[in-house]
Amino acid sequence: MDIVTVADDEGNTLEYKKYKEHVFPKLVRGNVQDQLAQVAQLQCRADDILLCTYPKTGLHWTYNIVHMLVSGSATYLGSPRYLEFDDIANIDSMPPRRVFATHFEVCHLPEAMKCGTGKIINVLRNPKDVAVSYFCFLTSLNSPVYSGNFNGFLKFFLNEDFLFGNWFGALKQWLDIRKTYPDMKTLTLHYEDMKRNKLQNIYTLANFLEIPTGEDFLRQVELNVEFSKMKIDHEHGPAGSDTFVNISNRGVLPIYRKGDIGDWKNWFTQAQSEEFDRVYQQRMAGYDIDFIYE
Repeated sequence: MDIVTVADDEGNTLEYKKYKEHVFPKLVRGNVQDQLAQVAQLQCRADDILLCTYPKTGLHWTYNIVHMLVSGSATYLGSPRYLEFDDIANIDSMPPRRVFATHFEVCHLPEAMKCGTGKIINVLRNPKDVAVSYFCFLTSLNSPVYSGNFNGFLKFFLNEDFLFGNWFGALKQWLDIRKTYPDMKTLTLHYEDMKRNKLQNIYTLANFLEIPTGEDFLRQVELNVEFSKMKIDHEHGPAGSDTFVNISNRGVLPIYRKGDIGDWKNWFTQAQSEEFDRVYQQRMAGYDIDFIYE
């Protein structure tokens, strides 16, 4: 599969793979079609846990909370295996209880999970902070995915053709789950609420995953998933995946930056914010969901 490169009139460029009108990062394995086919047929287990989130919404943070709950050890693990980036055979062979992740749209999830096998966790975050975090992430990689300024990035972000199906399309698929896949077992969390009510959300995760835990342990998890601590653990931990070794230092992705709520105000101009709001209202018409922006 060829890499598609699109450029705007200011020279900002975005590179990706495209398959059946869906846009994917260059690092998705192979020609995308074969990876999607293998994901669709993944032999899921009743106790599987899949984190399905749009990029830069707190996936790694949530993954480590879930890992601590499942393992019974409040120890930082690192990054999960991904349906899009890892050999599916490696996910197949993971010991129980499997915890893995994806940024794929809902339509690309394993068929067994669509039918109710396993549990799926999604984290939502206000899209303006998502856009800022995504821009900073992509422009910090050693191999360019996006090259250009923030204004150019926003235009790509608001476009229909953006990585992982674009934020609007991915969100609407998740919000439509009850109609599309009524048997899926899902939990929706909000990034901003997790930041402000960490312990309460840890309790919510433990209850959803049916993990009996004591309050002392949950409070230990709460302390060990503080953003500043996780950032240090991540940056000074063991080498990361070979998949990312050519785009980041030791294969460790630059996941943790600031994690603040409302950082978008340091980046958006008034005109950019108004244009973003206009597109949001247009693209999300008919969907009632509130985000915390500050």
